[in-house]
Amino acid sequence: MPELDTIHPTAVIDGDVQMDDDVVIGPHCIITGPVRIKSGTRLMGQNWIHGHCKIGHGNVLFTGARIGGPPQDLGFDPEQPEPGILIGDENTFREGFTAHRGKTEEPTRIGSNNFFMSNTHVGHDCQVRNNCTLASGAVLGGHVVVEDRVIIGGNTAVAQFVHIGMGAFLTGGYATSQGVPPWFMLTCTNTCGSLNLIGMRRNGMDKEDIARRKWVYKVLYRMNYSLKKARETLEEQAADPIVREYLDFLDASDKAICHGTQRPNRGGAG
Repeated sequence: MPELDTIHPTAVIDGDVQMDDDVVIGPHCIITGPVRIKSGTRLMGQNWIHGHCKIGHGNVLFTGARIGGPPQDLGFDPEQPEPGILIGDENTFREGFTAHRGKTEEPTRIGSNNFFMSNTHVGHDCQVRNNCTLASGAVLGGHVVVEDRVIIGGNTAVAQFVHIGMGAFLTGGYATSQGVPPWFMLTCTNTCGSLNLIGMRRNGMDKEDIARRKWVYKVLYRMNYSLKKARETLEEQAADPIVREYLDFLDASDKAICHGTQRPNRGGAG
């Protein structure tokens, strides 16, 4: 446990709570175990951590951020702590952030080096990878998968079971109930109207790789193909690792993917 001078006297710590020595617990925090918090993590104040919860190194929870609450599901027993929630390292959770623990066999998971701005929400059973940014008011429904380096704009809503591919950019103020493929850009509700070219360049992607992703986008959205025909066209280039990435994404998506500005909705993996 930390030294008493790093735990504010108004904090409440109850149950099986294990913390490294340099963890800082601010005023009016409530931690109910089982909880494990690793070194360098700081709870600034008025935070609530509910087990079953593991939090890694160097995370910062600003005022009012809460982790591990029960799923917002009428059929879930709020007294059941498992399967819980796992948090990686070096994440920032700003004011009013909430994340709910899992309700199925696997915990909710948040990776490392993510930035959650004020009043963002991660629903039960979500899987948020690494280096993602959720702007203020962005919300994820249950079971959403968010791959690495995704940016979700302010007040954007992602419906349950949606898959967001690596490097995708979701414009603020919209919503999606359909998947967003890697490095594509959500420009309107359920619509991928462009690619995240700036993001690709900032991540050091070379011109050839960008050109291949442009070709995939064209096949899916600009050649007036049915999804079946588009997949057949992509399969012809399946040896290309970039094309394979998109085929794997389509296979892994339980829901339809977003349509383009000129195309109707696309069917899911089935």
